[in-house]
Amino acid sequence: MKKNLKIHLMKGNRIALNWLYLILILSVLSSCQKTKYQWEPGISAPKYYPVGGKISFGNAGNGSNIAFDSGWGKEYGGVVSGSKCKEIPKDVYIDYYSVVDSKDFKGKVFLDQKKILDLFRKYNINDNNFAHLVVGMAPGGWIRVWFTTIDKQIEVAKAQLKGYKNDNVGLGLKTKDFKTWGSSYTYWQHHGIPYEAWANNEKEYYYDIKFVTQNKDAKLDRSYVVSADGWYSSFYTEKLSEDINDVSNKGSKGKIPVHLSVSWQDKSTGTYYDTNIVMPKTLKRLFDETYQANDKLAYSNFIIELENDKQHAVVYLKTKDKVIKLLRFKGEISSKDKQDFGDYAYAEEIECFIP
Repeated sequence: MKKNLKIHLMKGNRIALNWLYLILILSVLSSCQKTKYQWEPGISAPKYYPVGGKISFGNAGNGSNIAFDSGWGKEYGGVVSGSKCKEIPKDVYIDYYSVVDSKDFKGKVFLDQKKILDLFRKYNINDNNFAHLVVGMAPGGWIRVWFTTIDKQIEVAKAQLKGYKNDNVGLGLKTKDFKTWGSSYTYWQHHGIPYEAWANNEKEYYYDIKFVTQNKDAKLDRSYVVSADGWYSSFYTEKLSEDINDVSNKGSKGKIPVHLSVSWQDKSTGTYYDTNIVMPKTLKRLFDETYQANDKLAYSNFIIELENDKQHAVVYLKTKDKVIKLLRFKGEISSKDKQDFGDYAYAEEIECFIP
């Protein structure tokens, strides 16, 4: 009896071990091989400078038939393309249409496979930590390719493609007027097409945007900035400071804004103020001259202070040892029943304090 029981247990153990080996084998087969990694292709375009087109890495592709402007470096949409595990590409073919140029740009951009492989290994890209290779397409044919993970974005290629006239595109892409492009068209009138911003990478700084008001009936709660190259970032707050000197110095990486949008509410009347502001052209030089920050604290920050009348606001640049008054503007009353964040009127009353 004991012998039969022992034989039965031994058979049971062998069956369990066989199942374990099978699971391990299947796991190895289903995971990425050493020469392959889990990554997806992505596309990006500057804020207010829409493009439409497609990219192909050979083993994976992405594209959009609709013009988009996700923000320079920010990925547009989500995609799962091709096999989960893919070889690192040696090049990417790009074909896109730039609305402001009224041109197609197309060509192949070669990639440094070793550089990308080193990044995949450094950031331990695997089944649980996948990456994207994002292609940025800008006016003038300027291209960037970024390796991106959850908290990292590293440029791996930069190029300029040749432009071609394309008379076969739809009328909407050919037409450049307010009726067709709305806020983008207005933005072009104020900021033009800054080709130099895509030719030369915009520098990143460590800063934040803070809101200040002493009026309890005001709710100054959101803002966004756009840099010259179309990098885009939003800023929100729930806790307002009452004093410029009380704001914290916890910032994040960003580019110097050429454009600022601010929204606030007069809670006593329910009135919303939604306003776009073109920042002074000398701001970047001033910021460079006064910039102070380290890895943990940003001593250079933008402060938006709402005045007691709840109609006017002042924008300051606060450094470690001084506060510089940049401009003062009157908020534009929102004309919309629904406040579409970003689709605002431009400030008509604005006063600049820096040359």
